[in-house]
Amino acid sequence: MKIKAILLALFLPLLLTAQSAEFNTSKSLDIFHSLLREISLYYVDSVALDQLVYTGIEAMLSTMDPYTEFIPEENNESIEIMTTGSYGGIGALIKKSPGEGVLISEPYTGSPAVRAGLIAGDMILAIDGEFVRDLSADECSSRMKGTPGTEVELLVRRLMQRDTVSIKVVREKVHISDVGLACMLRDSIAYIRMTGFTQGGAADARKVLKKMKKDYPVKGIVLDLRGNGGGLMDEAVKLLSIFLPKNTMVVSARGRLARFDVEHYTKEEPLDTRTPLVVLVNKGSASSSEIVAGAIQDLKRGVIVGEKTFGKGLVQTIRPLSYNANLKITTAKYYIPSGRCVQALDYGKRNGDGTPERNENGGIVPDSVVTLPMYSRIAMELVTRDYLHEYSIRYFTRHKTILPAEAFYMTDEDYNDFVQLTAAKEFDDRSATEILLETFSRTAEAEGYEGLLKKEITALRERLLTDKAKDLMHYRKEIQPLLEEEICCRYYLQEGRLRSMIRDDLQLEKALSVLTKKR
Repeated sequence: MKIKAILLALFLPLLLTAQSAEFNTSKSLDIFHSLLREISLYYVDSVALDQLVYTGIEAMLSTMDPYTEFIPEENNESIEIMTTGSYGGIGALIKKSPGEGVLISEPYTGSPAVRAGLIAGDMILAIDGEFVRDLSADECSSRMKGTPGTEVELLVRRLMQRDTVSIKVVREKVHISDVGLACMLRDSIAYIRMTGFTQGGAADARKVLKKMKKDYPVKGIVLDLRGNGGGLMDEAVKLLSIFLPKNTMVVSARGRLARFDVEHYTKEEPLDTRTPLVVLVNKGSASSSEIVAGAIQDLKRGVIVGEKTFGKGLVQTIRPLSYNANLKITTAKYYIPSGRCVQALDYGKRNGDGTPERNENGGIVPDSVVTLPMYSRIAMELVTRDYLHEYSIRYFTRHKTILPAEAFYMTDEDYNDFVQLTAAKEFDDRSATEILLETFSRTAEAEGYEGLLKKEITALRERLLTDKAKDLMHYRKEIQPLLEEEICCRYYLQEGRLRSMIRDDLQLEKALSVLTKKR
């Protein structure tokens, strides 16, 4: 009897707590249902209740973290792209041109778009007989995607031929490989650029490295994860299995529920556990990239070079919902072999302004930090407004061929042509200094110092005043390489862009230096 009393005392609070939580949930759902009913019956205008519910769901999830999201049935294709890197379509990046059609921005290597003769700069005017002038880019994209083997008819205004023709393209399952570039660099260094972590990505990396080791005397390896926002945790583990012994624990996950607690071990035989290895990272390296970099660093298999990583240590799981909808929900945090979680932002703890608290120990700190200078505001303006892309298309129409991407540089005449054309366009060419001066001037006026400082402020303003052409020349050293990347992409697609990017790469140079010293 005494034992029963003790057990009752122990478990009654838990039972009452569970019942209370269940009651509060039922109460909240009942209020929400009642609210929808009242809106549908009495609101002055007709209301799309399904859209109202979706808006409510998105608002609710926005209070949690940016990675938990509701995926309605019509967006389920995004799950396949997210996890496999594949989709049914023509294989091209597009962008909407206001008042016209859909511009082919960049076709993928070997895609149906390339085989159909489509190039960057071609303008799609109609899809299956429907003109696209009034459609959004997403609407146009969904119309071009479809079941592999089906046909889509495009009305295209071709860039080079300057004519308008109808082109039929057979959709295929388009796969975007995670290996953006694999090549040999000087001193027998193998270079592999990983752009994501989708299904099969690690196998592709293993395959290309195996081939390079067969064809060349590989004396060092650079694994470039810069700008790689991550993907599947399993692919990160498989990538690590290339460089670490089998059955090595490389990452663990811990959640609120015990079933999400798991330790991940390498399962495959390694390809190379001895060749000196450098992993390149930057602030765009996140999630699975941090799992790889963290394990390589903790287990002392290689050296990390670059900038501190993003700091995303959260694990998402796809959970099915009714009516074929899905929920991508954060179910755990992951920990690198040292036991550290790299998550930088704590979404469970908020500051007074609602922003999440920051953990300064989040992210992966490189063994060798190489910080690149920030781009100027004018360079970012040119990228944002697509002026670099526009000029690359102009250049493409005027030059039949160019040197290989790693050897291509614009001449003075080329850059002057770009300056002349771009200076006539609308963009904000103010420097950060000019903006700070304007802020200072407004503050001085608000505090009553305008009269006292007017002469000095005017003098500074006149000294800083330049025209757009002079600004474009002043920032040539950072604008021209960006422009050359775009031009190389027109001729050699994405591989050309990546080859151009690593020509004068300070972080890569440091990686090569580290590998040379390790011999």
